[in-house]
Amino acid sequence: MSFEVTRSDLAGRIGRLKTNHGTVETPAYVPVIHPVKQTIPAGEIRGMGFDMVITNAYITIKNYGDAAVKRGIHGIIGYDGAVMTDSGGYQVLEYGDVDVSPEQMREFEAGIMADLAIPLDRPTGLGMPKVEARRYVDHTVRVSRETLLASDRGNGQIWVGPIQGGEHSDLVRRSVRGLLGAGFGMLALGSPVEFMESYEYGLLSRMIIAAKRGIPHSVPLHLFGAGHPLTIPLAVALGCDTFDSASYMLYARQGRYITEDRTRRLSEMSYFACPCGVCSGHTPAELDALGDGGGGEAGGRTRALALHNLHAIKAEVDRVKEAIAEGRLWEHVVKKCRAHPRLYEAVGVMAENPDYLQKATPAFKKRAMFLYSPEDQFRPEVISYNEGIRRFRTAKRSLMIMPETERKPAYLTPEYRRLREGTKDFERYQVCQYSPFLGLIPVEVSDVYPASHYVAARVGQDPRAFPVFERTWRRFLENNRFDEIVYDEEDRFIAHFVRMVS
Repeated sequence: MSFEVTRSDLAGRIGRLKTNHGTVETPAYVPVIHPVKQTIPAGEIRGMGFDMVITNAYITIKNYGDAAVKRGIHGIIGYDGAVMTDSGGYQVLEYGDVDVSPEQMREFEAGIMADLAIPLDRPTGLGMPKVEARRYVDHTVRVSRETLLASDRGNGQIWVGPIQGGEHSDLVRRSVRGLLGAGFGMLALGSPVEFMESYEYGLLSRMIIAAKRGIPHSVPLHLFGAGHPLTIPLAVALGCDTFDSASYMLYARQGRYITEDRTRRLSEMSYFACPCGVCSGHTPAELDALGDGGGGEAGGRTRALALHNLHAIKAEVDRVKEAIAEGRLWEHVVKKCRAHPRLYEAVGVMAENPDYLQKATPAFKKRAMFLYSPEDQFRPEVISYNEGIRRFRTAKRSLMIMPETERKPAYLTPEYRRLREGTKDFERYQVCQYSPFLGLIPVEVSDVYPASHYVAARVGQDPRAFPVFERTWRRFLENNRFDEIVYDEEDRFIAHFVRMVS
């Protein structure tokens, strides 16, 4: 297989995944297609710009049998793009087992020529005791290895290794090691649906990071069951390249309408703010009045809602790609996470793993960072900058903290010129500005990214909420033995840190 990364930010990346039926740009939402009862034809979904879909091989084999091999999965669902097949792991999770062996499923998925195929795994789900979860992980790794060894490596088919382990991070890592050791070039993280249904977004984030830390940069990661504009940015930022869901249809059948930050009941809505063809042609009341009687789903409310939901999901994927291209993925994710308190817990997980997010974040960006509140001190650009300042050395014995200037860099501002001209023996001072969010800014590096490339909220900040600043402050003073510190004593923020070392 071939996977090429073209841009990155945080652990998210824009890439190109080559398949037997064309190249798929990632991050990519992969709509679920029912192989028997699909309301919106797969070809119509292709026309909306979705270059890959996923369908269920177990349902296919139970409904079409050997005839499916003759027709091929692309012919069965009427789709000429890349097709991924899920082998029935979801049915195992729901019903405990399926009446098809891993060997039979391997032969079937190969026979129907799925572009990307998943071995018949045994999902761990959420809440499974660790001893049992380990058995499931080891079983999945074993049958996946056997599937890959018996597959035809020369037909261009991509076998995707299913990661299991649930909330047990060590088992997730064990699963990853086993699948990579077996030779899989693409992996898929299983069992997230239960995490999301339980609003355990912090656990989900830890599970993704536990998996990704052991996965090489060249190996793409698929996430099962993630398909809402709220969770997509987080999943991408943590390193997921593709993700599937049937949410667009499941919500539509329940009369639910996907927006950027929530899912709403159509019957409770008064206005549409969406410009898609469905919303621009109806009011909520008109769409709700369509019902699904008479002409059935093909021409009713469910179909219309599903089309809108697909539009809303695709629009979010495109917003995420633009955020990666602009270097603003952190800002986009944090904004999204504020839509729900449990989702906001994931920001804390991101803050706990700055080294992980630093790896693929560019060292320099073309656009300024926007800094709003204390969590922004943990974004990877800020952490990288502070690591550099902690190594800063000067022979000067006096430290002067000057107020932050609106213009940057500091040495080109009128404030700095007046300070230089009005201070006796100015050259003996190490001059620094500071930002609660970014940290100390020695004037010598004030033109280096991101010291002159940020815009911060001008509101009073509690110094106790900035441990990154405190650590940098202490290390800066340890490395540079100043005899005096000159600062504005009415500046409560910097005064707090000066008193700390007095």
